[in-house]
Amino acid sequence: MPFYGSLTNPSKEIRNEIAEIYELGFDYVEIAIEGPEGNPQIINKNRHEIVNLLEKFKRKPIAHTAYWIDLGSDYGYIRDAWILEATQEIRTAKGIGIDLINFHANLNGMFYGEKRRILLENMIKSLREIVKFAAKLGVQVMLENTPISNAIHKVNEIKYVVDKVPSLLVHLDIPHAFTSGGMESVIEYIYTFKEKIIHIHWHDNHGNRDEHLPIGDGLIEHEKAVTALKEIHYDRTITLEVFTNSNDVKTSADKLKAIWVK
Repeated sequence: MPFYGSLTNPSKEIRNEIAEIYELGFDYVEIAIEGPEGNPQIINKNRHEIVNLLEKFKRKPIAHTAYWIDLGSDYGYIRDAWILEATQEIRTAKGIGIDLINFHANLNGMFYGEKRRILLENMIKSLREIVKFAAKLGVQVMLENTPISNAIHKVNEIKYVVDKVPSLLVHLDIPHAFTSGGMESVIEYIYTFKEKIIHIHWHDNHGNRDEHLPIGDGLIEHEKAVTALKEIHYDRTITLEVFTNSNDVKTSADKLKAIWVK
């Protein structure tokens, strides 16, 4: 049986967010290390209070970084700056007891056809540096698939990156995969990365864009996804990334638990 968590809202005071997630009965909290309220400087300033709050949970926290970080940038100085920022966020995460952090497979720019490989190779170079740095601190790094966009959302491109970065793990966002190619894409992700998936995001959408709806309000066939995950014996963490309200987050977790035990 997986463990269920919720993500802090980076626009709200982080200590209150952690306390509310605990009161909702979640097993762990996923910390959004992004501004305004999840800025590393704010987290570091309130580190002791945050650690005390996190120690109440059953499971260790997980770190979630901003989706717009551009590790594939064709601008060398910008990419170097993002790598530096990534190392700071890893230090911040470790400082509050986190040993698992995500980065998104984000790409920007009009790089089409063979030129797209330039951005993919840049991302590989960036992630190699980041993973190497994180390993020294005992932190594991995972790559999250994006929703349908110019970024990396297809299985073959995620696999290309993951295969070339030793120790890089996969953070599977089920609804992101759904926008990329429906349930076929979701199932393909699960079986392709069955040995690499270490964390999952779950919410709902109608297949056209990333809506972060409560489970049951979109078109995802949640039972099929759960069946596939049970077949690969997935029993790690699942964060309900529902953006409507906290009650919907809790209700979605309860629905997913009910599906899982059928």
